[in-house]
This record gives sequence, C-alpha cells and structure tokens, in this order.
Amino acid sequence: MYSRQEESLLRKQFWTGFGQYLAPVPSAEGKKINWINYKTGIRFINFKMDAVRGYAYVGIEISGMDAAKREMYFNHFRNLWDESERENKGEWIWEQQFANNGKIISRIYSKLENVNIYRQPDWPQIISFLKSRIIFLDVFWTANREIFEMLD
Repeated sequence: MYSRQEESLLRKQFWTGFGQYLAPVPSAEGKKINWINYKTGIRFINFKMDAVRGYAYVGIEISGMDAAKREMYFNHFRNLWDESERENKGEWIWEQQFANNGKIISRIYSKLENVNIYRQPDWPQIISFLKSRIIFLDVFWTANREIFEMLD
C-alpha cells in the first residue's frame, strides 16, 4: 500500500512519461498535439484518459447538453463509427446514459482491465493501450469533426 503522496508521485511520473513518449507523435493532421489534454474544439465533446488501480480507460464523453441533443450527437457517433469499423482499435463500449458525479452523460470508451497504474511493470501495457486508442480517436475525429461542428 502506498501513501497518498507516493500514489500522487507515481501518477505524476506515469502521465509525465506518457506525455513525453507521445510528444513526438503528430496528430492525424500532422500537427503537434497535447495527447493527454486532447482538445476536440467542441465544448460538449471530450476525449478522456485515465489509469487507476484495476483498469485503464480511454473514451469520448458527451456532456453538458440536454438529453435530446446528447442523443443526437451519440447517434451521429454511432453512424460514423460503423463506417470506421475496419480501422477500429479494440473493443468499445457504448453507453447512451451514464451517471457521472450526478450528471447524465453519454460515453464511448475502451477499458483495459487488470492493470494498475501503481505497479510500474504494468506501465508498458497501459501506455500501449492508451496510445493506440487515443491515436485511433484522433484519426476518427479528424475525419469527422466538421460534421459535429455543423451540429453545434
């Protein structure tokens, strides 16, 4: 068991290392990008990554809008996603309604079970998982961003 301070230090080391590892990787548009804090350009659509004790997570979260509009965005993701299925990286879970800190959001995510950010031997597996999926999301977003900008 680690103290809170030790856990905080390990998380910081992991995310700093992950950021440095991905820093030379350009976006699908060939630009420099902050992979950890990916900006979609649409305030209600966010790409999220996390790694904790037990799993790693990467996904798209749709929040901050009424249920009808969130459902419309979610359905557009589903329709466009089906077209990109050939290039899809891994299994993705679709939740049209998910309670997140008392707010209902929609999310599309992939999860790697049985890994632990506090166990450094797991880091290569977590990094590989996060890298492949965030790059996939970037390629998907680059190809489809304009459609969502028109909806906004």
